[in-house]
Formats: sequence, C-alpha cells, structure tokens
Amino acid sequence: MKKLLIFSILAYLSFTINSSGITQNKKNLENEKILKIGVLLPLSGKFQDIGESFLKAIQLALYDISNENIKIYPKDNKGNALNTYQSAKEFEEQGIKIVIGPIFYENLERLGEVNNITFISLTNKTKEIPKNIIAFGVNIESQVETLKNYFDKIKVSKTLLLSPKLEFIYQSESVAKKDVLKFYRTYSYDTNPKKITGEIEKITKYRERKKDLERRIKILEKSDLYKDKNELKKLEQMHTLGKINFDSVIVIDFGERLKSVLTSFMFSDISTNEVKFFTVNQWFDKNLFDENASQNLHFPAIDLNNLKKFNEKYFNTFNEKPNEVSILAYDILGLIFYCWFENDFQFKKEQLYNKKGFIGLHGQFHIKGNQSKQKLNIYKISEKKFIKVY
Repeated sequence: MKKLLIFSILAYLSFTINSSGITQNKKNLENEKILKIGVLLPLSGKFQDIGESFLKAIQLALYDISNENIKIYPKDNKGNALNTYQSAKEFEEQGIKIVIGPIFYENLERLGEVNNITFISLTNKTKEIPKNIIAFGVNIESQVETLKNYFDKIKVSKTLLLSPKLEFIYQSESVAKKDVLKFYRTYSYDTNPKKITGEIEKITKYRERKKDLERRIKILEKSDLYKDKNELKKLEQMHTLGKINFDSVIVIDFGERLKSVLTSFMFSDISTNEVKFFTVNQWFDKNLFDENASQNLHFPAIDLNNLKKFNEKYFNTFNEKPNEVSILAYDILGLIFYCWFENDFQFKKEQLYNKKGFIGLHGQFHIKGNQSKQKLNIYKISEKKFIKVY
C-alpha cells in the first residue's frame, strides 16, 4: 500500500517518506525564496460573500503557516470571465506562476491563453477545461468512485438513477458512465413539485401494487380459514402488496426538490429499510433533518470532523460562519506551500502530481490530469445526525 505525503500548514514542518516511515525534513529556512501566490476571487458583486469567505480561509492558512516569505496577491474578478482573464494577464506581468481561483467554471474559458500560470480553481466541474487549470472542487467523478466502492461493499445491484429534466446533465452523464456504476433504470422527472409525486408513483408502480393489495384483501375477506384471517389482519396494516424491482436509488438534486422526491418515494410505500437512498454534491445540509423521508439518506462527502474544526477556527477568528467549501481554499494554500517547501523554496507544477498523494484538512486526495481525485467518506442521515458509514 502506497504511503501518503502529508502536508502540514500549521508550522514550518514538511514531511518526506522513507523506508522507516514519516520523518521531519529539516531545512535551512534562511535560504527561503519569496513565494508569490495570486488569488482570483469575486470580491465585489453578487458573489462577493463567497469570494470574501474564500479569501479569509486563505488568510487563515497563511496565518497558520506564519511565514513572511509567502505573499498573496488578491484580485477581484467580479465573478465574470472577462475580468478573470484581465486579472490573469496582470498576474502574468507580475511574474506570478501559481494562482488560487477562480471559483466558477464559467470564468475559466480564456485562461488557457495564460498558459505559463497554473490556476487551482475551486470549481468541481472537470469537463473541457484548459490544461493549465486544476479543478480542486469535490467533483462528481470522485463521488461516483466512492459510491461504487460502497455499493460493492453493501452488495446493491439494482440501482435507479433519477435526475430532473434538463438539469444537472453533466453530473447525470458522469454518474451514468457504464464503466463505473451500473444502473437498472434511469429516469428524469418534471421539476414541477405537483408532478413529481405522480412520476415517482409510475416509477415505483405504486398504483399496481395498491390494486394488488386490494384484490388480495377481497379474496381473503371471503375466506373462513384461520390462516387467511391472520394474513388479512397483516394486509390491512399495509398500503401496497408486492416486491419492488430495485434495491437502491441515486437522486441528483438539491434542497426542496430533493425533499419532494424522497417524500414521494415514502408516499409510494417505499421503505428506507428495504431500499437505500443516495444523493451527491451535499455539504451536510441540516435542512434535510426536517424531512422524515430524508432519514437514512446517504451521500459521499469530505471528512466531517475536520470540517467542524475548520469552521470553528474560522468563526473564532472572523466572528462569522465560512462558506461551506472554504476549507478547500485553506487546503490549496497548504498544498502550494508544501510543494514550495519541499522543492528548496521553488514552486514547480510537477510536484502537484506526486503519485503518492496528499492529506489535507478535507481529506485524502491526489492530482491527476486537470482535477483533484478525492477519497471521500459516505455519511447517512439518522436521527438528525450525520453518521459516517464508510
């Protein structure tokens, strides 16, 4: 089993792997060179709150490192592609080689023209991005790989994939890749809440199962046999009759619509005891606690304990809650610092691709191609808590 390189941004520590394990690598700090890091975030406009939260996470990492030779240069890209490109050209003129940001996939389109800078973006979309950009967000590919490993462990074999019509097409296509997860059926549903229940009833064959129950009850009511009367008592407590032909469901959706889909399954007499429900792209949304149908909902995610620790430290420092994914910005700064520190205080893009991988606050990961491949956990909702199950 390969050992992992562990970067620590809590002190002047760097770790290397040798045959005897992890040893501290002592360097002559007097020979350090300046590390210039560009930061490209929306610091004005409608996404200002997100950008400022990410910048504060980077500043928190910088404080934890406590190294005066690391300099960050924030620029406001106003959340649009043109300003992103113009700011990138300014970084190029300043001789900056590594940039944290931008956040949004839509801002990446012209950054391939600034190909002597490496951009570590917070986006989780990995499709058709320029070669000089690394998508560091928790991408759907990493989530699918985690789901596959968990499915193999719990032995589910007949999975339904549901997604809203004309939305999350990229995510749906990624999840549905035949070489990763195999699906018994795939469905797209109408986003109108009034229509969702009807569509779920069709998928689960609710009306047919209800009629089967009614027919069976009528037959038993005519019988005087003791065993039939016992069966009748049991059936009178049920809503449908007959086995369903799937054992798991993945729903690609968010918020109230996700709740509506899960509730529709519950109203269609599908029990979470017999079917396991999953979703993706969730960051421990406590609003799901309010819905009974969300009980036993599973999802892949980063390390919750570390996320809590980061959020607490951020709050104690800035007296406000961070954006839910600000922890990634913190880890990007740590990753860059580690690579610079390990390479005699010079940053080289090649070090990002160390095959042994890294461990940050958000968990274990390695960079491959244009994306971060994360090793995630599986959590489920149970009694208004997030419980780690894998």
